[in-house]
Amino acid sequence: MLDEGRVSAMAAKKNLSTFDVAEMLQVDPGSVANWVDGGLLKAHRTPGGHRRVAIEDLVEFLRAHDMPVPPELQDRPVRIVVVDDEPAMTQVIAKAVRAAHPEFEVTEAHDGFGAGTVIATVRPDVVVLDLRMPGMDGYEVCRQIKSHEATQRATVIAVTAYPTEESTERIMECGAKLCLSKPLNLDELVAEIEVGAAEARA
Repeated sequence: MLDEGRVSAMAAKKNLSTFDVAEMLQVDPGSVANWVDGGLLKAHRTPGGHRRVAIEDLVEFLRAHDMPVPPELQDRPVRIVVVDDEPAMTQVIAKAVRAAHPEFEVTEAHDGFGAGTVIATVRPDVVVLDLRMPGMDGYEVCRQIKSHEATQRATVIAVTAYPTEESTERIMECGAKLCLSKPLNLDELVAEIEVGAAEARA
């Protein structure tokens, strides 16, 4: 019988040994080592040569292979990244999200290049993404999100002040779930963020 207290203690760590993972998933430690050595499960090695698996990499692995994620690993807060080259806009959106969900973590980015770094680090559940930005536009940011295993499950909600049928179709082809027009209906946006976060974690 798996000790729930021990599982919770393991889940509180940032990195797990192959034995921790094996105990949590109730599989043979050799199977976990094979997943790591085969490149299926991301891991790093300690100076002593021991394999260590980050919690978030384990969750990504389980979801990618349709394996159940232990409830203890799903406790991290919902993470939202808001990307717009107008700081006033990101602040308005972030304020609306925090007002509805104080427990959500909201991070702001103000250009496409900065967004890429933030998204790779934060691994958000939802990205609210402006289409028109200097440098790297929203289309390219969306393509990058969907092309990397660590971020491809994120729900992308595009926003634009210049909506056209072509722009909506293009961003959807890049992987966005939908495209909302500015000025934004913040209640509608928050509702879509709630749905998107649930879908990203399904």
